Amino acid sequence: MTTVLKTQNLGDIRGKDNGVVSQFLGIKYASLKNRLSDAVLVEQRSGDVLDATKDGPMAVSLPDACQIELAHVQHSLPHKELIQSDIDCLSLNIAMPSSATPTSNLPVLFFVHGGGLFIGANSWPQYDLERMAELSIHKGLPTVLVAINYRLGAPGFLTSNELRESGYKPNNGLRDQRVALRWVQKHIYQFGGDPENITACGMSAGGASVTYHLHSEEPLFKRAISMSGTSLLSKALSYEEHEQNYQNAINALGLDSKNPAERVNAILRMPPSELIAKLPPSILTAPALDNDIVIPGVTFSSVADPGSKILPGQTWCTDLLIGDADIDASIFLFLQPQMKKDCVKKFTVAVNKVLGNNSDTTRHILESYKISQDTPDEEAILSITDFMSDILFHAPVLAFASGWRGNAYVYHFNEGNPWDGQWKGRANHILDVAYLFQNFREYLGQEENGVSVAFAEDLFKFCHGVVEWPAVTPGEISAGFSARVYGPSHQGAIAGITNVPFGQESRRRGILFDPTLNISLDQVANVFSIFQSG
Repeated sequence: MTTVLKTQNLGDIRGKDNGVVSQFLGIKYASLKNRLSDAVLVEQRSGDVLDATKDGPMAVSLPDACQIELAHVQHSLPHKELIQSDIDCLSLNIAMPSSATPTSNLPVLFFVHGGGLFIGANSWPQYDLERMAELSIHKGLPTVLVAINYRLGAPGFLTSNELRESGYKPNNGLRDQRVALRWVQKHIYQFGGDPENITACGMSAGGASVTYHLHSEEPLFKRAISMSGTSLLSKALSYEEHEQNYQNAINALGLDSKNPAERVNAILRMPPSELIAKLPPSILTAPALDNDIVIPGVTFSSVADPGSKILPGQTWCTDLLIGDADIDASIFLFLQPQMKKDCVKKFTVAVNKVLGNNSDTTRHILESYKISQDTPDEEAILSITDFMSDILFHAPVLAFASGWRGNAYVYHFNEGNPWDGQWKGRANHILDVAYLFQNFREYLGQEENGVSVAFAEDLFKFCHGVVEWPAVTPGEISAGFSARVYGPSHQGAIAGITNVPFGQESRRRGILFDPTLNISLDQVANVFSIFQSG
């Protein structure tokens, strides 16, 4: 059935209600003049009742993107109609207890989807909020849930000198997210939420986005959850690197013979489908180091130092919950299967180039990950995937947790994928968020659903300011470490606690943290960059 919410600044809004949860879908939080313009916050609305019973348009991206993500999850969901728009895509979905009122002051969970900053939408069936909201109520932890759309790909992150001189700022996608947070701060009380108790949560590139917002001097949220993604994974590029990327995009779009004004105009007016079709995967989608939204100097060493002031957000964000999945780097092999070809040679070259031929550190890395000239590519690529999981996902978790001056809590998602496919039995990338939203419930067994519920309940508790395992001691990884561990349920583990960062229940490797190695994690991350480039 439907329900109508009467608000002070947004007028009457019609949503869906199942008697437990009310949902309001496709609410515009900002308007756009064109696909590259600044997002303008919706401060108020008047007129007829706003129909919020259907999802809003998703940002322009690959037409089959939803199925791409579900293919990596290794299970599909019933299809939904998904429409796209380059102008009307800045909307959000809200799920709240049906009984909530403007004085309820419930915690707010603000979710930023992942997708490498080039795909993703709050309208995808795996991100439907209803069941998750119902679970929060059932567990006595009622939470207002918000899931947003933001600009992706070229409209979200393409930048160049000529675009900036034309008045178009870099990092539109991150700017959109900030405007959405301001909308929540201004309006969420009408939906029963507490504007001073917002937890920003993101998965993969969404998790990276949340950590990028810690670059802000402006208070944006009270708590942060980073799931399998940080700014150390989705690294920002310099203006020089973006300039080359822009020229590659111009060539791919067939605009190289045009003058700057004509090129900018073509980017603004080209049909969205044509823009997407003509830009190859080699065109990078990454934030820009603009000294505004994204500041320089964020490295493993600076993030891991409790005395560092590199992240202004640590002064206004009190608590951090950060974690990873057993084999998060599965996403790279899934999206770039060509990595496997000649992977032993490419990985060895990358290690030697960064760490030096015949050095003790080089030998340690290759031997520890069981890479030699005789290792078949089919076997080696799995070891290299472990390496990528260690440096791109696990190491950033430990760095952020170690350097956090407030309360930092770590989790590890180790529940094996229950469905047929390459990663069956392993906790691959995206599986944790699939479990979190409760939308695969019918396709999971009793123990697997137990992990799903335990994981979601802990996140709700975090939003309510309750955590049932110790925070990491700042500056410590070994002596002051604790982490929540989910799964594997087929071994009888639902949710437990480990006090060691490597081995045992954590199922994580400490290869890159050997204190005898004369190497920095920032150096090791360069190994991946060179290997990925081929």
